Amino acid sequence: MEKEYFNQQEAFLKDYQKFAKQNNVTIDQLADQVIEELNRTQADRFTLPKEEAVDGKSHCFPFSRRVYSDENDGTLNTSYTYEGEPYVLETEE
Repeated sequence: MEKEYFNQQEAFLKDYQKFAKQNNVTIDQLADQVIEELNRTQADRFTLPKEEAVDGKSHCFPFSRRVYSDENDGTLNTSYTYEGEPYVLETEE
């Protein structure tokens, strides 16, 4: 059984592998990077840099964030959910 880092991680990994040059990466290798970026930037997306994408364009993967409190000790926790289809960050003119 694989560890659950965030909700919909299988869908995220499938989408990520479509666009990443390194398409054999596992969720265990990628999850820390995703969660670190979401926490650091406080953005609602994880960005695949254009240098790491097969098509040379940056791709964003949308996430939602839920902050909740543990009833027993009042600790705040954060959970993330992958929200679906990635989109291209850059546009061509």
